[in-house]
Amino acid sequence: MNKSSKRLIAFLLAGLLVACGSSPSGGGSAVAEDFSVKMELPDSLTGGNTNNASRRIAGKIAEVAERDASNESCSYLGPENEDDPFRNGYETSRFMISIMATWTCIADLLIDLSNAVPHDGIILETGNDSLSPAYQADEPTHFSVIDETGTQVTLRLYYGYPRSAPPHAGTAAQFYISWNKTAEEFIQGRMIIDARAIDAADRKDDDPDMMRMDFDFTPQQRQADMYLRFDNNNPWANGFRIQVIRDDTANPLGRVFTARGLIDMNAQFLPLPGIGEIPQIQFFTVSDLLGNGAAIEEIQDLALPLIVNIFQNNHLGRYLFTKRDIYFFEDDQDWEYINKTVTGSQYRGARNTVASGGSWLPFNPSLDMISAALALDSDYFIGNKCAQLNDDCNQLLNEVFVDGFADQEKNQGSDPMDWRSTALAAATYLDSVTPTAAAGTAPSSKASARHPINRGQTTFRKTWSVPQLQGQDCFTAPG
Repeated sequence: MNKSSKRLIAFLLAGLLVACGSSPSGGGSAVAEDFSVKMELPDSLTGGNTNNASRRIAGKIAEVAERDASNESCSYLGPENEDDPFRNGYETSRFMISIMATWTCIADLLIDLSNAVPHDGIILETGNDSLSPAYQADEPTHFSVIDETGTQVTLRLYYGYPRSAPPHAGTAAQFYISWNKTAEEFIQGRMIIDARAIDAADRKDDDPDMMRMDFDFTPQQRQADMYLRFDNNNPWANGFRIQVIRDDTANPLGRVFTARGLIDMNAQFLPLPGIGEIPQIQFFTVSDLLGNGAAIEEIQDLALPLIVNIFQNNHLGRYLFTKRDIYFFEDDQDWEYINKTVTGSQYRGARNTVASGGSWLPFNPSLDMISAALALDSDYFIGNKCAQLNDDCNQLLNEVFVDGFADQEKNQGSDPMDWRSTALAAATYLDSVTPTAAAGTAPSSKASARHPINRGQTTFRKTWSVPQLQGQDCFTAPG
């Protein structure tokens, strides 16, 4: 392998040293340009960049991909608590936007490094051989780069092949990225990853099986649109979509970044007996260039257990609710204004909190104490207020968030009434977990409250025109 090839692969492999010979002349391509498809997101939207964070969803590639000049990792911290990414709209935003940041960084890395190798379409081997004792299943064994047209370049990575039986022309690559640069700073492209065929033995049940990301950059705007699909083994989701737009014409202290996300759930994130409804989760987030922003999350039919004291078996019951979650944040990732509003709810049983005789110290309150502390009627937990199955418990749940009761995040702060407030008031959401809207069609302002979101759909339709970008209307990349 030549030195130029080694430079490309070194950033994709986990520190594997590839033996190589001297670099031949005539590498690279006339198409090669120096440009970037990174979104350059502020830390408040990604959780911050780290060389040590393990991002399993991006795998080993993200953990080791670093830029030559800046030594910047393509790995991001994401939400503060990965075990509870739906605690608020801000956490959900960081969870999904950090994944987008990882993959736009990797796309940018691959585009940059492809300039160092010949664009002749010849499938070359890496230093990883599937028959070698040192074989790494999550690292590519072969790759190729080709100029599809005078402006379009395609890079393919192949996994799991021995040197004695390499892939051939027409073999489907597990990792595909193609980009088209038609004019100065006009860049369109697509990345597709078939994760099922990469290190299948080490796959986790909740890992995605397919990923696709489209990017469309102009001098005025950068847009990336990503869909992750999960297989039937994922316990809570079929897939999710995240779209991030950067407006490079905006006031740096105004709405520069807009992110929209939609999760196609197939079960409750926290399954509870007696609750079979499937939740729907969507968010809309805005930020200025520095990272001061706000997020609004609409959650429909989410299950919530209110455990007062787990050691004393004090359980206030299970609930199904719909919530509107507003979260203003600062560039240092701290909260500025938190406001959760429950607009619909039902009691779903399992309450065993005693009627009276509880205590605050130790913390084991009874129903009468909880009613008084949350300013509820003294008979709130009896009769037909919030006592029987399917009773409306909006007042209880709203007071829980106002008070921060039962370890729930507390509403606090005040609406700053600035540009972020205006943006959230006019929030628009994605109307499909896969990009099915026609070019120029505005997203729906609200998803259906009861109907599944493109249930079972596994392929993309075009969201916008991609001139000269060949194929790729669905997950299947050309060989």
